[in-house]
Amino acid sequence: MKALTREQLQKRKESAVRFARDVREDDELADQIENESLQEYAEHRHIRLLNPTRKEKNMPVPTRRELTERIEELETENEELQSRLDEIADLVAEEEEEPEPGE
Repeated sequence: MKALTREQLQKRKESAVRFARDVREDDELADQIENESLQEYAEHRHIRLLNPTRKEKNMPVPTRRELTERIEELETENEELQSRLDEIADLVAEEEEEPEPGE
């Protein structure tokens, strides 16, 4: 297991975000990496932090726009899931209404 300082790990994480966004052209992956804490990032990459007890003081605070976009994404996802639940409920209701053979 490789050991890195928080600063070294932060640079690697930033590089991973740039790679995902610019080379792989995968904004979703880049956002996922970007939103991970350093501790989570280290765990996923099997890296031991040399100074893990130091609290993260400079955690990025999402902007109002980012929060609004995330709310919109969650609302859309919620609507899609609710629609799927409604479809399932309709199928169950149809099955309950159908008479069984031999009745």
